[in-house]
Amino acid sequence: MADAESFREVERTGWSAKANDYDGLLGQVTSGATAPLLDAAAVQPGVRVIDVACGPGYVAAGAAARGARAVGVDFAVDMVSQARRRFPHVDFHEGDAENLAFDAESFDAATCAFGVLHFADPDKALAEAYRVLRPGGRYAFTVWASPDRHEFFALFLKAVSRHGDMNVDLPPAPPIFRFSDAAECRKALETAGFVDVEVTELPLKWRPPTTEAIFDGIYRSTVRTAMLLERQRPEARERIHRAIADEAAAYAREDGYEIGWPAVLATARKP
Repeated sequence: MADAESFREVERTGWSAKANDYDGLLGQVTSGATAPLLDAAAVQPGVRVIDVACGPGYVAAGAAARGARAVGVDFAVDMVSQARRRFPHVDFHEGDAENLAFDAESFDAATCAFGVLHFADPDKALAEAYRVLRPGGRYAFTVWASPDRHEFFALFLKAVSRHGDMNVDLPPAPPIFRFSDAAECRKALETAGFVDVEVTELPLKWRPPTTEAIFDGIYRSTVRTAMLLERQRPEARERIHRAIADEAAAYAREDGYEIGWPAVLATARKP
């Protein structure tokens, strides 16, 4: 429990600190999952939907634009503030994905865009999504694809492993790429009680205009990825920076860079 609480607090404070910058940086990537998530969860007019780990509010706002009755929940208070500012017509709350403050069978659909990566107990969060769904309700979540399929993570982890230390002191955390595996998605969702599990991949892209924007994206709109760099020795961090900039040249385009950030989309139904 001490490790779980430590991880949870790092994530909560980290995402609150990054809330102001997130939309203009990696939000450009994660917002690309909005329509596929809503389609997978069968969100349509009149449906009551909860978006867990709502961040700046993209998915909940997208649901509201479809005529759904949307609620967004996030444990980072500044993310909730950003969502409320950006989408004042949508209902946003501070809350815990592992202990949702809603009655059982309250929603027709539930979504979670890249939040499962940041839960201390993701299986409990899946169970909570199941609990608040009505029978027949659909749940959909996204996570990042594994490094062998993800151009950015392959580039980043290669640079750190070659020029730095992958074992710097970070709070213990669940495996970040656990749900990148389709079989693991199916197993976890079925264990929670879901049926009709489907897992697909979304070919998302990140298009930073400069190498400086790449580093801005890391330091200003990620938490543990940024911490992995921040806790390197200064000379190692400089070597990592140079390696990332050099490797990024392979993704250069006329107007900047185009780096693959594919996501895994898992969807299921409550019987």
